[in-house]
Amino acid sequence: MKIGLINGSPKAMGSTSEVLLDELKALIPPDHDLVSFGIHHAMLGGNQLEDIASCDVLVFALPMYMGGIPSHLLHCLMQLEKSLTESPHDITVYAIVNNGHYEGLQNETTIAMMKNWTHRAHLKWGQGIGIGSAVMIALSKDVPMGYGAKKNLAHPYSTFVNNLLERES
Repeated sequence: MKIGLINGSPKAMGSTSEVLLDELKALIPPDHDLVSFGIHHAMLGGNQLEDIASCDVLVFALPMYMGGIPSHLLHCLMQLEKSLTESPHDITVYAIVNNGHYEGLQNETTIAMMKNWTHRAHLKWGQGIGIGSAVMIALSKDVPMGYGAKKNLAHPYSTFVNNLLERES
């Protein structure tokens, strides 16, 4: 299975989204083809559109900005929507949304936006998870999963990966 890991943070380096995707990579068995995409600008190239469309699963990791999707990523989602609605390929979409609040509950609206986009693009929705305390997670990138700021990530990530590998919700 080809899994596209999409970093939707406008920060090209050192973002929480990047750290969260790195943690996810470590949990996915090596027999899967992982392809990483950094969407840090408001335009996708033709090759990126084709490469993303060739994936079986897309995992978007993104920060919540002002209660929603960052504007540069929203523009790219609109580009992807056109490309993916024309593709006969069956793709399942997952989202990992992070924010600076202590709780991840505030990410609910952003996850709903990703779910709505998935339906508009005629893709299958997998699931979304909301993660709070994003800055602490980014600063704890070398701390193992299940400890420190990542103490409460181990169980949800395990469930998330199982669902992703089964392409279920």
